[in-house]
Amino acid sequence: MTKILSTVIRLNDHAPIAVDYQFPEIGGNPVPVLIFLHGFKGFKDWGHFPLIAEYLTRAGFAVVRFNFSHNGTTPENPTEFVDLEAFGKNTFSLELSDVTAVIDDIFWRGGKELNCDPSRLGLIGHSRGGGIALLSAHHDNRVKAVATWGGLCDFEARVNPPDLIEWKKNKVAYVENSRTGQMLPLNFSIREDFYKHRKKLSISHAVNHMSVPQLIVHGTADNAVSISEAEKLNSWNLLAQLVEIESGNHTFGGKHPWNSKELPADTIKALQATISFFRENL
Repeated sequence: MTKILSTVIRLNDHAPIAVDYQFPEIGGNPVPVLIFLHGFKGFKDWGHFPLIAEYLTRAGFAVVRFNFSHNGTTPENPTEFVDLEAFGKNTFSLELSDVTAVIDDIFWRGGKELNCDPSRLGLIGHSRGGGIALLSAHHDNRVKAVATWGGLCDFEARVNPPDLIEWKKNKVAYVENSRTGQMLPLNFSIREDFYKHRKKLSISHAVNHMSVPQLIVHGTADNAVSISEAEKLNSWNLLAQLVEIESGNHTFGGKHPWNSKELPADTIKALQATISFFRENL
């Protein structure tokens, strides 16, 4: 059996961060803890993410899922993009500081409210969350191992789109959420923030200087983040473990909503590699 504790982290300079802590029933020895980072236009309860957390918990880990503070959701509406103003103001720096806030909270709760050992802390990042996970693993020595699923290798390309001149002129661009039809704003400030903190937000620098074990899981048929990005990550850290999911897509077979109680086969492959990696390194 597993237990879930839901809470909200409120910081003075952030929008609220909705968090779910899932852990084995109190009684056994404290277990390692994994933080799952969602990607762009994602959220902690997207598709099969709750089932992924359950699978990991039953494998002997505490799992923390959270919504980035400026991902457009709110604690009252954790699965809908109702705060487009916050979405537009999001930056990579904000997401990186969100992870720090969640780690701080885990260390505060660990051993008291949670049956986990924060000193054995790992990160799993999907897509854009993978890039943030790699930066966090490099900058925060509390992180002991990191895994990316369909993770990005570069943020700079994402803030230099073909319509850069128009974006700079208008100070905002829009991207469609194909699931809901919403046009989501991207303020030019995300680019300004990137170049203000370019070295700190450089994924290549972080991976080249990675001091903790690194796992790269990527689908060979990922049409959102090319498998070539996984290969670049691996080339920057030859000690990293690269696991390719043959014919796997960006979400390893998942979609939103996910109505089945069973996980997709490709997700199970990704999970098996991830569990083996963290059991060895935490």
